[in-house]
Formats: sequence, C-alpha cells, structure tokens
Amino acid sequence: MNAPDTGADVGHAGGAGADAGPPDQTRLRQLVDEQAALRRVATLVAGGARPAEVFTAVADELGRLIGAEATFVSRVDHPPGEREEFEGYLTVVGSYGRLSDRVPVGFRLRLVPGMIQDAALRTGRPARLNGEGLAKGPYGAWVDTLGMRAGVATPIVVGGRRWGVTVAATSQEDFPAGTESRMSDFMELAGTAIANAKAEQELRELADTQAALRRLAMLVARGERPQAVFAAVTREALRHFGGGTARMIRFELDGTVTLLANEGTTGPHVRVGDRWERYPPTGLTTSVQTTGKAARVDDYHEIPGGEPYLAEGIRSAVALPIHVDGRLWGAIAVGSGQGPLPPDTERRMSEFTDLVATAVANAQNRAELISSRARIVAASDEARRRIERDLHDGAQQRLLALTLRLRSAAAPHVSDEFGAEVQDVAADLVDVIEELREISRGIHPAILSTGGLRPALRALKRRSGIRVDLDVRIAGRLPEPVEVAAYYVVSEMLTNAAKHAHASVVEVDAEASDGMLRVCVRDDGVGGADPQRGSGLVGLKDRIDALGGTFSVHSPAGAGTTVTCELPVLAGTGDDIQSRQGRE
Repeated sequence: MNAPDTGADVGHAGGAGADAGPPDQTRLRQLVDEQAALRRVATLVAGGARPAEVFTAVADELGRLIGAEATFVSRVDHPPGEREEFEGYLTVVGSYGRLSDRVPVGFRLRLVPGMIQDAALRTGRPARLNGEGLAKGPYGAWVDTLGMRAGVATPIVVGGRRWGVTVAATSQEDFPAGTESRMSDFMELAGTAIANAKAEQELRELADTQAALRRLAMLVARGERPQAVFAAVTREALRHFGGGTARMIRFELDGTVTLLANEGTTGPHVRVGDRWERYPPTGLTTSVQTTGKAARVDDYHEIPGGEPYLAEGIRSAVALPIHVDGRLWGAIAVGSGQGPLPPDTERRMSEFTDLVATAVANAQNRAELISSRARIVAASDEARRRIERDLHDGAQQRLLALTLRLRSAAAPHVSDEFGAEVQDVAADLVDVIEELREISRGIHPAILSTGGLRPALRALKRRSGIRVDLDVRIAGRLPEPVEVAAYYVVSEMLTNAAKHAHASVVEVDAEASDGMLRVCVRDDGVGGADPQRGSGLVGLKDRIDALGGTFSVHSPAGAGTTVTCELPVLAGTGDDIQSRQGRE
C-alpha cells in the first residue's frame, strides 16, 4: 500500500490533527475509522491469513490512521521478564510505508537502553522521541539517514505479557498531541488479532512439525539406511528452523568430527562425509562437543574464525546435541543469514534430535545383530569347509586306496569267480567315493574355495539335470561369505526347479557392481513356492539377512518362480570389482 508523500501535512487524510469539524465529530470519525481498520484486520485473521500478513496489515492500518510515513510491528525475541537491564533483539514482523524496503520484515535490531522501543517496553506505556532526543539515541545516526525526525512507540501485549512493540515514524517535526492514546487504543484491540493469528500459526507449525516427525519416524521404522535418515532429518530441520542452512555432524572417538549431512548454503569448508575441521574454536561445534549441551551463535562477526560462515551467508546459528545410549554422539545445527534465531529454536529442535537418536540407536542395534548373525554363518561355513576337507583328505583318499588294492588283488592267478567278486566290490567302492564327493560338494564345494563364484556357478550348470542359461558379470573374487551365500541360492533353486517345479529351463543372472552383488534365478516351472511353508527358501533368506542383504521370492501358481537377492560387498574386499559382460 502506498504511503503519504514525504511532505504531506500529517494532520490531514485522517491524521491525528484533522480539523474538519467540532472535536466530538472529529473523534467520532476517528473511532469509525479505527473500527473499520480493526474489522479489516479481524477479517484477515478469520480467513486464516498467516501472521506475517496480519502483522503487515496492522502496521498498514495504523500508519493510515495516524498519518505516519512509516510504521513497524516488531516482536521481542528475548522478553525482559523481571530483569532490570534488558538486552535482546527486535524482529520486524510487519512493515509499512516508505521505509519498508529499508526496514523490511525480518530485519533485526539489538534492543538497548535509550531506544524509543526500549522505553515503551520498560514502562509498559507509549513513548515519544523527537528532535535531539531522537538524534542522541543509540541509533541516532542511522535514524537520521532514514530521514525520520520523530517517533512514537507503543508496547504490544499478547497473553498478558509484552510481546512486542509498534513504532510510528515521521519526517515532520513531531506527531500531533494525542497520537500516543490513539496508537494505544488501536494496538490494544489489534493485540487480540495478533494473539489469534499467533495461536493459529502455532497450531499450523505444530501440525507441520508432527507431519514431518511422522515422515521421519516412518523412515526409521522401515529400517532405512542411517545416511538416508540423516539427510531427511537435516532437510526437515532446514525447512522448519533454518533460514539458510542445516547440518548434522558426528563426534568420533578419536576427538575428530565428521560432517554427515548438509542442506542449504555451502562453501569450500563443507564436504559431506569428510572430517569437519574448519570450525571456529569458540563456535557451536566446540561448545556442544565440550559441554554436551545446546549452543548458539547470535553473530559470527563476533566469533573468531567465523569468516567462512559469513562468506556463505550465515550470520547466526543454533546447535543441539544428539545423545545415543547416554553418550554424546553428534549434533544438528541450523543457521540463518539474519540476526539471532528465535529463542524457542532449541526447544522445538529437540524433538528432531530425539528422533535422530532413535534412528542411530536402531541402526547400531541392527548392525550389531547383523554382525552377530554373520559370525554365526561364518562359523557354520568354516565347520562345513573343515568337514569337506576331512572327507576329501581322509575318507575319500582311504577308500580310493582300498579300491586300488582290491583291483590289484584280482590277479590272473585267482579264480574267475573270485576275481569278478573283487571287481564288483571295487566298483561299489567307486560309487561310494562318488557319493562322498557329492556329499562333500553339498557341504562346501571345493571349487568355490579355490576358484571363486564364477567357476562354481559354471560347475552347477554342468551338473544340472535341466537347461541353465547362465549370465555372470563378476570379475575377481568377492568376500567368501558373499560367494558362499550366492552359491547356495543358485544351488537350492536349481534343485527346486528340477525336483519340484518341473521346469524346463532356469535363467541365472549374477552381477557385481556399485558395491553390491545381485543374483536373480528364474524358472518356467509350476510356481507356487511359499517360504512360509518351511521350505529351504527360509534358510536362504536367513543366510542373506545375516549378511545385511535382501531376499525376495515371486512365485505365482503356474507362472514359474523368481528369486532375487542383493548382498553388500564389504569395504576392502570387493572394492576392486570391475563389472564386465560375460555370457556363459
């Protein structure tokens, strides 16, 4: 809305000094104007307008009523309470007039003694400054550059406490007499509209926050990877609390710090996944790491080493610690390009940090469970390998030696009947040796230990009683537990396809890439396989789960069976895997 011209007579156009009739008529007209202005504000509130719109409308209507060239509605960030000396900040939440571009919504100003706003808040009554009184104030030079020569401030009371202050300014010598009372009357009623708008906004924020927490809780409940949870929490923190950036860090046992997630502003000092090294020695990270409590920086200009943050557009920030199982695990911080963040930021963010702690604890418990199950599987595989080795080096070798001795004993000088009997026994021994080989291969295939997954899968193809189309894209060796698990998946599915599914062909696809081994086995059999009925599929799933992988079965009746599994390749053992095409 347009403001009156700078040189306009502030006593006209509804101004406090209007002289268009008897005093009673003038005051009546003023009351009518005030009521109309209040109705317009109330209509906004009833229509669900956001507080910013309501605050701006209050500033607008007040400025027009008293003929001010500029009016500002400001919220006190730190209520004075019972303290004799008050220091805090004012945040402009509504701005009207020709200075709205110089003092816009969101503008912050330190509240210090000598200011007109401070006087109104201290006394609880309107205050006026003009001439030398205004020029000698703590912001006199700044006010002079704005071209203002007089101002009136009125406290805003919401919920029984001094919520903020309204200031009207003019370039004229002074406001007319009675301006204070008119402002007080209007703001007393406007305070109700502000309270309603504030309550409505708080309900919106609460609903919005709860919706965000539900979204994050779903990620935790689904067992999403911690990195995904960290990124999601950081995005929500930026959306709800930060005016520019949000970050999550983890404190390592060696005293270093790792940056886990970043949303919003960035800079050369921001590298997700790397050590977080370039932070001020008296800033948030050090404070939280040292005390284990929430910390805030109201102005990085006042913090040694705060230059990188100022360079990326961050002036103030708040950080909250994240405690997991009673230990300081990390912190989450939000930053703003404006002045200090609202005083309730720490309280509101605590719900998010509690959720992060739950996610971390769940992830740690899941990792410990996977490690425990993996150790059990590894111990079982080692026992299988030892049995296979003992069979090969012990029983099989001895039986082979007995076979050779029997055949040698069947010399030409013995009777034909005895010789035939010896040959029959030797043949039976050969069959027993072959059966032992099959048993030992089922316990643990020797080719898997010596050659790896590729030749082991080729061996399964050769021994299969049905056709197998094998496509393997694996180079080099994978971690042994991964190779063993994949081998048993393929072996079990080939056996099921031949014995139970009556399939004519099985497709086996295996690929190692991006730190994962993916295996898919499809047959064209009768389908209907159900892991819940206690088949060998349950054991396969348990083995895959124990290694942190996934296992799924799709087996509609009459449409064949498809088994898919994914296994993570552990760091340091499969990093050198290079994918390549290879039709077998």
